[in-house]
Amino acid sequence: MNGERYVGVALDYSPRGRYALQWAVDNTLRGNDHLIDVVVNKDGLEAGPAALWEASGTRFIPLAAAESPHNQHAYHLKIDEEVTKTLHEAEAKKIVVVSKLYWVDPKEMICNAIVDVPLDHLIKGCRGHSKLKRSIMGSVSNYVSNNVPCPFTIVILPPS
Repeated sequence: MNGERYVGVALDYSPRGRYALQWAVDNTLRGNDHLIDVVVNKDGLEAGPAALWEASGTRFIPLAAAESPHNQHAYHLKIDEEVTKTLHEAEAKKIVVVSKLYWVDPKEMICNAIVDVPLDHLIKGCRGHSKLKRSIMGSVSNYVSNNVPCPFTIVILPPS
């Protein structure tokens, strides 16, 4: 792989997810690495071109294509200004930036992404739920950390 690494960032567009993305660009990624922006939409797709990718996830979508309004609509992709700025910052550091979209269950699909790509490292923001809420709802981070075959980093948003 010539020193290249495939680093995935599980992104849900929350403040914690955005922070994890920025943290990855600032602290983990280096030139010639590949940043795979792994996005899992919780809602399934009923129709449209993106429905073809529901079971296996999309092909890699380069940043320029992901920014296209047509593709954002077709894939139900929501790229905001802060995420776009961070992804362009990564490209300026000679990091290859692509997105891979999945639908339905975040726990399973994040684990699938690691095998599909394959990823050398996965980074995810922590949602910060209480112990009670995690025990009732389950924790994506806990599930992923127990089921992934690669190093996994949970990034916690610092207190304001």
